[in-house]
Order: sequence, then structure tokens, then C-alpha cells
Amino acid sequence: DGNIFIDMTGGLGVNNIGHHHPKVVEAVKRQADILMHALDVVHPTRTALAMKMAEIMPGRLKNNCFTAFATSGSGAVELAVKFAKQIKRKPEILVFQGAYHGVYGHSNAMTASYHYREGYGPFVPGVTFFPYGYCYRCFIGAEYPKCGVACAHYFDYVVNGPYTGVYEPAICVGEPIQGEGGYIDPPPEFWPIIKKACEKAGILFASDEIQAGFGRTGKLWAIEHWGVEPDMIIWGKGVGGDQPVTGVTLGREHYDKLITGSVPATFPGNGLAMVTALTNIEILTDPEADLMGRATRIGEYIKGMLKDAQKDSKVIGDVRGKGFMLSVEVVKDRETKEPPEQGKCAGVMVKMIQRGVLNFVCGRNGNVFRFMPPLTITKEYFEKAIRIFLETLKEEEDNLTR
Repeated sequence: DGNIFIDMTGGLGVNNIGHHHPKVVEAVKRQADILMHALDVVHPTRTALAMKMAEIMPGRLKNNCFTAFATSGSGAVELAVKFAKQIKRKPEILVFQGAYHGVYGHSNAMTASYHYREGYGPFVPGVTFFPYGYCYRCFIGAEYPKCGVACAHYFDYVVNGPYTGVYEPAICVGEPIQGEGGYIDPPPEFWPIIKKACEKAGILFASDEIQAGFGRTGKLWAIEHWGVEPDMIIWGKGVGGDQPVTGVTLGREHYDKLITGSVPATFPGNGLAMVTALTNIEILTDPEADLMGRATRIGEYIKGMLKDAQKDSKVIGDVRGKGFMLSVEVVKDRETKEPPEQGKCAGVMVKMIQRGVLNFVCGRNGNVFRFMPPLTITKEYFEKAIRIFLETLKEEEDNLTR
């Protein structure tokens, strides 16, 4: 209708370097004259992307890994699980409460939300859910740091203890910052304890970076904030940006344990998708543009705005996140943390859209407003969107607290 919006969704964490970036558009035009569809076979652009993914991996994966491509986040998770089962020759999968990993097969069984599971059971067996480091709503009602990070130690107890019901896990898959579960930023000790427990049990640890990764939190891969080196990185969304390309990258030492030709697919080698991802990486890692640095700086400024507003708000229960992956959890009562009635926060979201701000709510109770704009957004636009959000929230306080 000719309306203009400030985008606080980034295509749901996809357009990290903005919409139709001119460098991407030019690269796609050039590639279109050379090769578009190519099946998932070797060609120069696909090889270049595989090599580039190896260059930008963290820790011991850097230049010591291989990549399998997919076309969706769900597909990338399926690859990771299939590989882990082949490598470890074990059937069980460990995930976390509040998780979203996809909507097909294994990935649907690994997703916690009832909305995505209703009517699809029975699910793939052997999936166990553990408490996530959700400090605002601790699973035992404790308070950090007095809790001693009980959630992480409980994971260790189950996977490494006797008679716990978990005996043959191949892989643990975790979102370093949970996405659909509420943009939850766990405490500093959480992931190191989880990774150590996995090492003790001989379990592969995969960091699901599909929404949190590719610079969104101010680091290339979100798990780097915790100093943890994963055995696999599952990536997507922002890497492909305007084109659907996702994948899983894992240590080279596992390659010979996989069955050759066991994951054929039609579209992952698409030339246009490969060149788009290569160009996105070039833009994101350009030191002059410093997109990750500005995400950290502007993100801290915006987070400060939200925390300042929290002091006088009746309904802002928690403010959390890193970089351009920020969230506000809205409550009916700040003392009890009771969420507003279902649908009321969605109503606030609609009013924000009417005022020119695109935003999606998430969270286990549908009461978390998440802010994930493109990393190229100006500080002025970001600040304007937050002011519109806070004004709308203030106007809706009485409705939210009824």
C-alpha cells in the first residue's frame, strides 16, 4: 500500500547485512550468466563457499572441518543429527526445553513448542529435553548466581550418572541464545558446564547458530561469547540472506565415519545461493564496515534504553540479549511474573505495525518482544523503533495488566 516500515525482524534473522544489498545484487547478476542450478555437486562457487566456511569457523574447527549444505534450518539440523548417529553409532539426542530446531522429522521431535508438535506424534524416539539457563524463570525457582547454575549441573548428572534413563546419546544440540523460546541469554557458566559434560560422556556438541549466529550478537558465532568450542556448527538464515542456503560444519576427523552419498539433495549446490552467501560473508567480515562491532555498540545503547524504561514500567519484566538479538519479556505482574493473557502481546505487535514498526513476538507464553533488525540499520532508525515500542507498551499497560 506504499507504507514504509522500520524492520525489527530482519526477515526473522535472515537479512543480517540488509535487504538486497547492492554488492549481493551485483554478485547474483554475474553468477546468473555463469551457473544457476547445479544439483549438490562440485563447482567453483560451491567449493569457494565450503572453503570460506572453514576459514570463519571458531576454535579447532577453523580450517579443520568440512561442510554439508542444505536449504532450510530444519534440513541443516537433520544433517547434523544424521551425521552424529553415523559417527557415534548411538541413537539418542539431547536438547533443551524451549528449543526450536525445525519442523520435520528429527528437528520437529527436537522442538519444544506444542504449536509445532500438535497432531504430528508419535515423534522420533530417543529425544530428551533438559532445562535451559532461563534465569528469569528458573525451573526450580532459584535465583542466579545463588542457584549454582543448577540447570547445567542437572544436565551433567543425567548424562553422566547411573540409572537416569539416558544411556546412548550421540549428540547434544543447543541454541547459544534461544530464539523462538524467548531470546533467552543464559549465564556465563551454562555452556561451559554443558560442553564439559558432553566431553565426559563422549557426546558431540552442536551449536545451533541458525538464528543467533552470523554476527547477530556482535560475534561471528554466538557460542564464542561463552568461550566454548563446539564439535559442530549448524548455520543458516543470515549466511544465505536473500537466498536459501544453510548447512552443518563439523570436524574433518569425522569425515571417514560417514556413509558416502547418504545425504543426497537437489538444491543445496545452487549457484545463486552459493554466491550470495560468499558475498554476505565478505560484507559481514569487512573491517571497515565493522558490522559486528557496531552491533555490539548500538546493541548496548539500545539495551540501556530498554533497561531505563524498565525502571518505571509496570509490565517490562526482563530485558536481555546481546548485540542485535535483544528482547523484552512483558508480564501482567512484575512480582509474580505472570504473563499477560494469550493474544494481548500480539495485539501490541499489531499496533506497532500500524505505527510503522515490524516486530514478531516469541517466547513460551507469547509475551516476548524481540528486536533483530539488519546489522546495517542506522542507530536513529533503531532508536525510533524502540521509542514507538515503549510508547505503545505504555498505552497498553492497563490492558496488559487486567
